[in-house]
Amino acid sequence: MQVLLIGGLLLCLLYALVQRQKARRLSTAISLVTLIGIYLVLFPEQTNAWAHVVGVGRGADLVLYCWLVISLIVSMHLQLQLLQLQG
Repeated sequence: MQVLLIGGLLLCLLYALVQRQKARRLSTAISLVTLIGIYLVLFPEQTNAWAHVVGVGRGADLVLYCWLVISLIVSMHLQLQLLQLQG
């Protein structure tokens, strides 16, 4: 499973690097999240350690909460871009 997850994350990193000229901040954010993801796939016990540091019970919960926040930010960003194109 680790090979599949890291493979998918490496594809995300490749996409971020290809898009670097068009959207530097987005590319940097995707690269950072992807590298953190690869680290956590390689060392899954670290999610529990980080969760305890920030006051979350389990590492899986921390990953879910982070995914939720990132998804909301991306959704709001896309909505704002659509509104700009319409206006």
